[in-house]
Amino acid sequence: MLEHHSANVRDHGLVSAWSSLSHPARERHDAWAQVLSDFFLPWTVTSRPKADVVATVRECRLDDCRYIYCTSDSISGQRAAHDIGRTRGDFFNLLYVLSGSEVLKFRGREVLLPAHHFVLWDSERHMDFAVTQPLAKLTLMVPERQMKALLPNAQDYVGIPVDGSRGFGRLFTDHLRALQREAWQMSGQDLTRLRSPTLELLARAFGSVPCRRRPSVREETFRRIREYALARLAESDLTPRTIARETGVSIRYLHLLFADIGTTAAAWVRAHRIERSKLDLADPNRAARSITQIAFQWGFNDAGHFGKVFRKATGLSPRQYRQRFLPKE
Repeated sequence: MLEHHSANVRDHGLVSAWSSLSHPARERHDAWAQVLSDFFLPWTVTSRPKADVVATVRECRLDDCRYIYCTSDSISGQRAAHDIGRTRGDFFNLLYVLSGSEVLKFRGREVLLPAHHFVLWDSERHMDFAVTQPLAKLTLMVPERQMKALLPNAQDYVGIPVDGSRGFGRLFTDHLRALQREAWQMSGQDLTRLRSPTLELLARAFGSVPCRRRPSVREETFRRIREYALARLAESDLTPRTIARETGVSIRYLHLLFADIGTTAAAWVRAHRIERSKLDLADPNRAARSITQIAFQWGFNDAGHFGKVFRKATGLSPRQYRQRFLPKE
């Protein structure tokens, strides 16, 4: 059971916090081993129990993504087959070291991650980790389907350390550090709105550095199509046929590219339109705009159809979703 322990944590259900100091010294190691799995997916701790472990965790939800700040004394562990088997959902996880260092092992290949570097790891792969000195780190957990929609070749970046002190890497890590300072006091709607810009910066950061192999022509074509479609989500005539024509590919090839990430072109466009609509529905600055206006703004041309696809995607009607974030009149 996670324990809220800080008066500085906003209590709106999207933020959780835990500290080993809330347990008797003799119980802290076992409590930390359990909480490690609660926050960071299932792990098996392999280090010898140590008395009086000091560790803290804070987590906030950016819609379907999780942002976690963690400090810890030395500890080591692994994601073995039984840990992977009891994980609910598949995730790509970005780990960014603020201070200290962490050693990771991917299929026998050891990676030292020093301060100001980040790396991507995959919840479906075996991995070992070792923290040998006090560590502070940030983790961003992204559902696999969402990550592959943004970065189709995400798997090629797994286990490759990236310097977060320059270029797009610096822009991304500056954003992560700003979140660490501000997120805990932010409202639920503001946290939800942070999801899209955070993921876009993540994709840009990885897209700007070499991976294990050069992107194929197929992957480059999909990246170009994705950027074209994202820039035109508000256009109601953005259809698979329009996208294919304007990006110079056949409609058959377009469908094959989206099948590679387990979806269709139409479903992908619809999902991103829903995401933009969610941001507007949760924005108090757009409270005066009607739900129909927001739907039409993001390319939907039928309010009834928008309501049906929105409910299917979120489990709520647009009005119910808006009421979750905006104060009632």
